[in-house]
Amino acid sequence: MAERRQPYNPLDRVELGKSVERALLAEDLGPLPPEDKFPGAGLYAIYYTGSLDLYRSIAPPARPAGEIPIYVGKASAPGARQGALGLETTTNEPVLLKRLREHAASIRAAQRATPAGARGLRIEDFQCRYLVADDIWVPLAEALLIGHYRPVWNLLVDGFGNHAPGKGREEQARSLWDTLHPGRKWAYKLPPNAVSGAELRGRVIFHLSRVSSPNLDAVPVIDDQVQMAMVDEEEPAADQDGLF
Repeated sequence: MAERRQPYNPLDRVELGKSVERALLAEDLGPLPPEDKFPGAGLYAIYYTGSLDLYRSIAPPARPAGEIPIYVGKASAPGARQGALGLETTTNEPVLLKRLREHAASIRAAQRATPAGARGLRIEDFQCRYLVADDIWVPLAEALLIGHYRPVWNLLVDGFGNHAPGKGREEQARSLWDTLHPGRKWAYKLPPNAVSGAELRGRVIFHLSRVSSPNLDAVPVIDDQVQMAMVDEEEPAADQDGLF
């Protein structure tokens, strides 16, 4: 029987991923979206710092600001998903900034829809870290971040959900994010999700009750739930809610 040979690996990919993960976590916290314009693709983490009961266990004073992300994501250079970049893994387009602005627009839409006197999402209650990086390194760090922190919007609320559906896709169900935090006008036109808002809130509370600050030196379990959370988001439809 032929000897089983280990795959050629000049550099350990887990350690490379950890270095990118740590580089992101070393970035300063700033507002969502960032105030300054910048080009490039990369990785980001979003943090909640408000007083909404649903997320109180990961927000101050229960947790220091910037300790447990509510969501982790990436923005890839144009052509990255189709393998069209070749050796060019950077971009001068502001794709990372646009993705963060898109998320901020979704939060603002939910904020506008909150009834007067009620507590809901507020854009002032969010902060972010971001790291401009070559696409080749980003998925490694993203997997580690999601595995380590298991962010609730990644694992239970399908990120920020889908974008405005194109022609022929109007019958897709309303996303879990839009079920939990309604406000995006186009999402009201979609059929309700099979999971109710009340059921989803219960799941979120239970999930967050088990969240703890991870050991970043350990390699997290990358299970099916984490892998599903890493599915690339669609590109946003043109000019949603005055995004750009």
